Amino acid sequence: MEIGLALSGGGIRAAVFHLGVLRRLADEGLLESVSQLSTVSGGSLITAAVFAKSRMQWPSSADYQRRLYGELRHLLTTTDLLSFKAIGWTGLFRFHHRLLVHRARVLAKLLAERWGIDARIRDLPDRPEWWINTTCLETGKNWRFSKREMGDWQFGRHFDPPFLLAEAAAGSAAVPYAIGALHLQLPADGWYRTDPATRRPVERRVPQSTSIHVWDGGAYENLGLESIYKPDQGLLGCDFLICSDASGPLSRTISFSISALLEGRLVSPRLFDICSDQIRSLRARMFMSSVTSGRVQGALLRMGNSVRDVDLKANRQRRAESYDEFQADRDVALAFQYPTDLRAISESQFDSIARHGYEIADAVLTTHSPDQFPRSLRWQAAQCYEVPNDL
Repeated sequence: MEIGLALSGGGIRAAVFHLGVLRRLADEGLLESVSQLSTVSGGSLITAAVFAKSRMQWPSSADYQRRLYGELRHLLTTTDLLSFKAIGWTGLFRFHHRLLVHRARVLAKLLAERWGIDARIRDLPDRPEWWINTTCLETGKNWRFSKREMGDWQFGRHFDPPFLLAEAAAGSAAVPYAIGALHLQLPADGWYRTDPATRRPVERRVPQSTSIHVWDGGAYENLGLESIYKPDQGLLGCDFLICSDASGPLSRTISFSISALLEGRLVSPRLFDICSDQIRSLRARMFMSSVTSGRVQGALLRMGNSVRDVDLKANRQRRAESYDEFQADRDVALAFQYPTDLRAISESQFDSIARHGYEIADAVLTTHSPDQFPRSLRWQAAQCYEVPNDL
C-alpha cells in the first residue's frame, strides 16, 4: 500500500499534531510506505525540518522512533521561530525595514539559521514526492514547489526550481498580512504551458512576469489535498490518502496587530479566516464524500475530535473504563485551542498535542479502515529522548 499524506497548516500547533500522526505510522513501520506528501504552512515547516534533520532523506520508521522524534521535540520546545524573542534587539537592527515589508524573507532566513533548513529544493529525494503548497498573488492559483517542478497551470511551470527549501517553506507559511507575501525573482527561461489535468508540458512559453509573490497555501486551501487528490481522477501517486487537519477553530479575534506578531501570534484579518474556514470545510466534505462512496481510500484526521467522538460517530461501543487509556476530552479541547503561532511550545503542551495526533490517527484508521490498519496501538510516553549535543 502506497500512502499519501496531506498535512494542513496551523503553525506550531499543526507541526506538533502532524508529528504525532507520523509517530503512529512509524510505530507500525509505515513511514517507508509514504509515496506522496502535500503540505501547507505549519505542515510545510515541520516537513522541511524532518528532511533537514535526516540529511535530506525521508526517515525510516525506526529512525523516526529512535532519534528524529526526540530531536524535533527538542527543537520545537526550545526555539522560537518568528517572534520578538527569536529576532531580538540585534535582529531589529539587522532586519530593520524587512520586518515591515519583507517578513516572509526574514522567516526564510530564520528557518535556515534556527532550524537548520539550508538545502535547496532540488536536493530533496525522489521518494516521497513532496508538494509544497503556496498561493500565487498574481494568478490566484495554487503555486506548488517540488523537487522537479514549480508553478501553477495559469502562469506556467518550470522544471528546475532554483530556490532554497527554506524559501518555499516560508512562502507556504506566509500568513496574509501577519507575515505577508514572499517576493521571488524567477528564472527568465525554461517555462512551459502545461495541461491543467496532467501537469504535462504542452508548449514553451515566455513568462508573464520576472517575479511573483507567494502567500500562505492556506489562502487557497489549508488541507493540501489538491496536489494528490482530484474528485474526477481520484488519488494521484498513492493508494490511501491520510489528510491530517490541524486547523484551529475560527478565532474570535477580529483584528491584526504588529504587537501580536511580535509575540509570535499569526493573527489574520477576520475575512480571511472566515473564507479559509469555509474553503477547508468544503474541501473536507468533497474528500470524505469520495471516501464514503468508495471512489477512493483514505481518512480525515481532524484535530479537536477525541477517541470518544470518533466512537460516537462510528456507533462503536467500548467499555467505560477503556477511555481511561486515552487522552481526556478536556485535554483534547485544550490542544485544539492552542494558538496559531511560531513560538517555542512547552514540553507538556508538545506531548499533549502530539498524543492527540497519535490517538486520533489510531482511532480513525483502525475504526474506518480496518483492512489497511487492523492493529490498534497505544500512545506510550517516552522515558527519554536522544538529543545530540550539537543541538
